Amino acid sequence: MQVRICGDANLTPFMRHGGKLLMAHGTVDQTVSTQATEIYCQRMLVTMGFSAVGSFARFYEIPGLQHAVGTEFNASWDSLTTLENWVEHGTPPAHQVVTDTEGVPGRTRPLCQYPAWPSYNGAGDVNSASSFTCVQ
Repeated sequence: MQVRICGDANLTPFMRHGGKLLMAHGTVDQTVSTQATEIYCQRMLVTMGFSAVGSFARFYEIPGLQHAVGTEFNASWDSLTTLENWVEHGTPPAHQVVTDTEGVPGRTRPLCQYPAWPSYNGAGDVNSASSFTCVQ
């Protein structure tokens, strides 16, 4: 399968103006392939460099999340407050958690910065983010 990505991967002007970017993509999105977003992020890294991209952008893949609303895992996340804290207070996102509102309401998972992935620790509540660690 070939994935074509449109769009400029050089977001230097956006970054220099203080822009911050949060991207989240569900791994079971049947409308837009996660591969497209992964490739775009890789293009940003090649174009701008790891340090520059890390200063203004975060990408998270959310296991089980579909394109909009799904029944397996419907992730709820206060991305607006996260973005506000980053832009207005200089606090980059750390230890983000998403909450399922559909599949198992109240179930939580850590939001891992790509390419990290939430891995069950082998003990603890399988419905609690605290039982998972972000791994490469």
